[in-house]
Amino acid sequence: MRLGGFIKESGIVAATTLGAGIFALPYVFAVSGWLTGLFYLCIFSIIIILVHFIYFRVLEKIREKNRLLGLIRTYLGSYAFGFGIFVVLAGLVLTLVVYLILGSQFIKILFPNLSPVAATLIFWLLATTPFLFKERRSVLLETGGIALMAAAIVFIFFTSNPSGALAQLKIFDVKNIFLPFGAIFFSLAGWTAIEPVYGIEEDAKKNLTIPGQPYLAMICGTTGTALLYLMFVMGILGSVLFITPDTISALVGWQRFKIIIIGVLGLSAIWTSYLPIGLEIKNSLESDLSWKPLYGLVLVAFLPPMLFLLGLNNFLKVIGLVGGVFVSLQYLFIVLVGKKVLDPPGIKKLLFHLASAIFILAAAYEIYYFIVG
Repeated sequence: MRLGGFIKESGIVAATTLGAGIFALPYVFAVSGWLTGLFYLCIFSIIIILVHFIYFRVLEKIREKNRLLGLIRTYLGSYAFGFGIFVVLAGLVLTLVVYLILGSQFIKILFPNLSPVAATLIFWLLATTPFLFKERRSVLLETGGIALMAAAIVFIFFTSNPSGALAQLKIFDVKNIFLPFGAIFFSLAGWTAIEPVYGIEEDAKKNLTIPGQPYLAMICGTTGTALLYLMFVMGILGSVLFITPDTISALVGWQRFKIIIIGVLGLSAIWTSYLPIGLEIKNSLESDLSWKPLYGLVLVAFLPPMLFLLGLNNFLKVIGLVGGVFVSLQYLFIVLVGKKVLDPPGIKKLLFHLASAIFILAAAYEIYYFIVG
């Protein structure tokens, strides 16, 4: 096995997956119950890994460097493509809004005297500056971000009382049984990592490799992230006096040195995650919609802060909307494209239909919750 390639692929999957959603998890575990949260975390990890397998197999079979929007246009038709533009790009843009919300709060805990607007502006400048330079994903930057975030999680876990937190948590709460859905699904989603993983495999065709390496990398990247999420939940709940939807607001009772450590590491990790998502939007606009590079850059740079300033700044609601609606529909499109390209036989086709139904029901419920909840 090419160890270097395996580590790189696993790192890309983990770096793309581990992100802003982690800060919603302690709250949804606390409110819905630890058993409910653990159930969703395990089930969604399995579902997402399987859909990633489908996406990789699609890319392998067609051997085209087409992104998801291009595949939707080719295999599902013009109407699906029009809806897909909205689902994929709007979901990714809203993900950047989530990162703006969190990034500004990390700036605030490091510099408490800053106003919320100033904190948001500072993070926005930090996050958009890399787009002005060479426009490509940096594996070193992304794996560095995941290493920093993992270090922060381990630090929180081992300086807290996780067993005490578990003893105090409710097992489940029927009234909030669906609350974790959007947040956990958003937290585990990472389909944008599959395209670069496929690219690494294509570039390494001439090297000796073991079949199944990219699939193992996808499993390790996603399950490793899920384990880090669980450590973070137990570490936070075992070290704060109260819990808030964004977690960061609950850190005020911590020692100042601990807040600074977590603030720096968390800010670094969020900053490194902002770039690949922004590049995915920009590249999709250029390759699938034939936009000029400057237009894509302007949209990625200015649309997220505009939405934030217009009032889209409730962390839990935005993350639920993105995860429950847009991410669910993005995965639905991957399954539908996979069904067309791979033409699965018998029981496998039934599983494709089952996955499609799950994603449709999830999106419908989250829209309902966003409107009336």
